[in-house]
Amino acid sequence: MIIGMFLGMVMVLGILGVIVVVRMYSSIKKLKGLVRTQQEIINNIYLRIDEVDQMINRRIDGEIKRTDELSTDTNRYLNAKVDEIYRFVDSRLDKITNKLNPVKKDLLQD
Repeated sequence: MIIGMFLGMVMVLGILGVIVVVRMYSSIKKLKGLVRTQQEIINNIYLRIDEVDQMINRRIDGEIKRTDELSTDTNRYLNAKVDEIYRFVDSRLDKITNKLNPVKKDLLQD
């Protein structure tokens, strides 16, 4: 009888142990799934951050290029205007010089 009782307790404890192990296994499996899902979410976040970073860098590079082109065009325009003003002033100075020195002109023609 004592042996039967002892065997009964061992069986009950064995069954409870199996139940606990099965529950722990299912809980661990569920937690692994959650961790895997969280890892995928984190990876997607990192990918999105990289995409946005690349997009921002491309936009910055585009703005730098546009600014450089505007600067080049502005410098080209200003240089053309300065050259135009220089030629105009130079031609006026030549006319004034010619009017002030008519004698030199006559001597050069003889």
